Amino acid sequence: MSFESPGRPSTPSLFADALSQMTVLFETEIRLVRTEISEKISLAIKAVVVLLAAAVLLLVGLLLVLFGVVYVVVALGLPTWGAFLAVGGFFVAVGAIALYVALNRLSADNLMPKQSMDQLGKDATIVKEQVK
Repeated sequence: MSFESPGRPSTPSLFADALSQMTVLFETEIRLVRTEISEKISLAIKAVVVLLAAAVLLLVGLLLVLFGVVYVVVALGLPTWGAFLAVGGFFVAVGAIALYVALNRLSADNLMPKQSMDQLGKDATIVKEQVK
């Protein structure tokens, strides 16, 4: 004997449908995470390429400028070896700071698919509440 009215789906049918929809939701969320990760990797590769190109151009220009600065320091009275050490030391410090900034931009935290992961967590919470 069934207590369900005609035309209305049964409870097991509704439960199966809900599980099916949750599965589709999670599959979609996982595809979104993969897409976001691909985008982040693409951005990181582009950033590295630009970083390398900038490094080469800066190195050539910097070498020319450094020789000019060394000649100015020598003209001020410092011995040639002292001028090279002073100017070189300054630019090593500046280069170290630039390297630190570039490496921070490529850190794992900046490359995580935060939006998709947050949404996936919210969806999991909603599903847990619905199943209770």
